[in-house]
Amino acid sequence: MTGLLRRAVSSPATVVTSLVLVVPFALGWLSTALYSPLALPGYLVYTIGTAVGNAIAPRFEFWLYWVPFLGGCYAIAVAVGVGYEWWRKRRAASSGGL
Repeated sequence: MTGLLRRAVSSPATVVTSLVLVVPFALGWLSTALYSPLALPGYLVYTIGTAVGNAIAPRFEFWLYWVPFLGGCYAIAVAVGVGYEWWRKRRAASSGGL
């Protein structure tokens, strides 16, 4: 399991998932003209993180929630990467290792 997790942390699925969550939201945060519907998953992660963060420490500025947002996005991306690596390993085993 450790090898699977190690491969999943830096797998292409992890990188792509984290980019899909962060980049559209970050572009919309920089300029509202760049905001698109692709930012919805990242916006949901940011909203949940902001609600939790505001309940824990209500006096923080909103820009401070970027650190938990990036951590949450990477955690989701690693979960997707683990699923992808597990599926890939299972597919290779069923096809005889090809």
